[in-house]
Amino acid sequence: MVARITVWLIVIAAIAAPITYVYFYETPIEVVAIPLTKGHVEQTVSAISSGTVIAGQDSMIHSGFIGTVSSIPVTEGERVEEGTLLVDLNHADLDAQVELARANLEAGQSRHQSVKIAADIYKEIAATRVSLARSQLDAATQDFDRIKKLSIQGGASPSDLDKFSLAMEVAGKNLASATASQKENQVRALEILAAASNVKQLEAALAVATAMREKAFVRAPFAGIVARILLDVGEAVGVGIPLLQLVQDSYTYVEAPFDEANASEIAIGQKARVNLDAYRGTDFIGEVVYISPIVSLNPDLSRTLNVKLRIVEGRDKFIVGMSADVTILANEKSDVLFVPSESLIREQWAYIVEEGRAVRREVETGVGNWDRKEVLGGIALGEALITSVSVKELADGVRVTVVDELSE
Repeated sequence: MVARITVWLIVIAAIAAPITYVYFYETPIEVVAIPLTKGHVEQTVSAISSGTVIAGQDSMIHSGFIGTVSSIPVTEGERVEEGTLLVDLNHADLDAQVELARANLEAGQSRHQSVKIAADIYKEIAATRVSLARSQLDAATQDFDRIKKLSIQGGASPSDLDKFSLAMEVAGKNLASATASQKENQVRALEILAAASNVKQLEAALAVATAMREKAFVRAPFAGIVARILLDVGEAVGVGIPLLQLVQDSYTYVEAPFDEANASEIAIGQKARVNLDAYRGTDFIGEVVYISPIVSLNPDLSRTLNVKLRIVEGRDKFIVGMSADVTILANEKSDVLFVPSESLIREQWAYIVEEGRAVRREVETGVGNWDRKEVLGGIALGEALITSVSVKELADGVRVTVVDELSE
């Protein structure tokens, strides 16, 4: 019995000895670890390619008139106000047409005035004739009544009565004629209306001629900078042919394409970081002001969502046409537990140092990006997080030595 126990003890010792040796004497691997802390974490969405600085307005200014260029009173790079003359086209023929239309209008206005004066004079004459005829009729009537009484009394002969009766009849006809002549005033009124209508037509003709002449003066539709002049003095231009490029740089924005998969993460009003090659290392702040209502299908068959951003600060550094890298801050949190994103394995595992050994933990994460991830559970504040997860020998339970940096 004692011999059997002794044999078993020898066997157990033989098995346990290597395990004990490995546990106490295995060579630890070097790892880099940091204590878990709290800080600021961002959920970001980056454009899939560089965006472009776009002007608030960028127009190719053209002519609405066929002609030749007389002068170009502006230069490239010059800042102009709305209404500034940009290009002057030859307008000698148009000047003549305007003067002809103005002369016709003046003649029409004179005709209108003369017709009105003539109508007023005729109206006065007609009224005077009626008044005179009425007075004559009244006088003839009184004479007839007087002779009639004398005739009844035998103081007047029948021939006298006939004479005064005829005079009263003639005076009545003269009054009727004078009264009828007043109807010609209506004709005069129609002549006045016709002359007034003619004046309106001539005014419209002058307005048309003036508008045509104004087309020879190409003016700035808005305040901005003359970016390019596309023609020279003496060149012929036609309707719709671009003459110059005018850019409104008082308001610029950045337009950038984002993957359609990020559509649910982007919203109006979100902040964004904008970076320019000309100012490396400087973050400019932008704000999402427009999201395209449609997804664009590109030649490479990718689908993108165009987003426009207003530059909140540093706008004077943005030159139209520059390329810009855009990162939208979809979400952000402060004073939360976080880990470097590179320390996570498949976005769900992390290694913690416990009693000199690496211990794998399942980690629940929240918002974050390529740099940092919020920790919601699985590891705690102050624990030592292994960041050098690329070490080949790293595995759950291996002995580790924490160093500031890994040796080559």
